[in-house]
Amino acid sequence: MKYHPVGKRGVALGIAHDAYRPGSVADKFTAANKRTTLFCQIETAEGVENADAMAAIDGVDCLWVGHFDLSVSLGIPGDFKHPKFKKAIETTVKACRRHKKSCGRLVPDIATGIDFYKQGFDFICYSGDVWVLQAAVADGIAKLRAGCKPSKK
Repeated sequence: MKYHPVGKRGVALGIAHDAYRPGSVADKFTAANKRTTLFCQIETAEGVENADAMAAIDGVDCLWVGHFDLSVSLGIPGDFKHPKFKKAIETTVKACRRHKKSCGRLVPDIATGIDFYKQGFDFICYSGDVWVLQAAVADGIAKLRAGCKPSKK
């Protein structure tokens, strides 16, 4: 994940990931090591069971909850209010706090993002490009339909 001397990442310089720029190898390694992060995904019950051990690893920066996959693994597909899901989230957040790591996940709406922030998540990804576009198109079509009804004469 990291370059020498911190890690054992393979080396290929002067290409896209360093903007095709020349420069000293040491400077490139230092810059890359500062800007790279390692996220461990918590998407299964086994991941939750091992969240504390993963968060304890030096070099892990964040535990990321894959909420849909996690809910399926817990046997409660899409039921994010279920006690099993809430307990899994609590376990993951506690592991992150204990080891001073970020805790992240995708949220579908602003209210959910605020709620998860209050629960201890500090890396919140709001929606996704396709869902934001779909919501905007659906909203626009609904407003057009409402505004384009034939007048009653």
